[in-house]
Amino acid sequence: MSRRFLINILEVTRTAARAAVVLAFATIVIVVFGQVVSRFLFNAPFSWSEELARYLQVWLIMVGSAVCLRKGLHLTVDYAVHSLPEGSTKRNLHLLSLAAILFFLGIVFISGISLITATLNQRTPALQIPIWVVYLAIPVGSFLMFLESVGLVLTAFDGASPPMDGDQ
Repeated sequence: MSRRFLINILEVTRTAARAAVVLAFATIVIVVFGQVVSRFLFNAPFSWSEELARYLQVWLIMVGSAVCLRKGLHLTVDYAVHSLPEGSTKRNLHLLSLAAILFFLGIVFISGISLITATLNQRTPALQIPIWVVYLAIPVGSFLMFLESVGLVLTAFDGASPPMDGDQ
């Protein structure tokens, strides 16, 4: 796989991920607001709104995590890393951390696929959608984070420093 191809894939997935996060968040806000209005003004709450908001939040978190990974916004314990001088030790530690992330995301991806296959015949209580649609967020999100991590590895090999606290 060429580097340019991976960069093009990352650009497409980043755009799609950002759009999905915005759409999911906007939908959650509208549905929850509608639920509050329905419950307190009309005393007739929607039976499906809490379930939809919960499942959209799962998707929001999994897809949004890929966006956060690229920007360096995940919680890290990096005091020791900041005290290291710039150079190969700092870069190698960053690469080791990315290798651990890639390994973990591979396990999450495989576990997500297993969860989907185990729940193919189940439906959600209120919405009656297949539960695998909700669980699909796990492999999709882990795959997006995997792609971003590979991009960060390539960036590290180019000698660039990793994104910190929202850098892009």
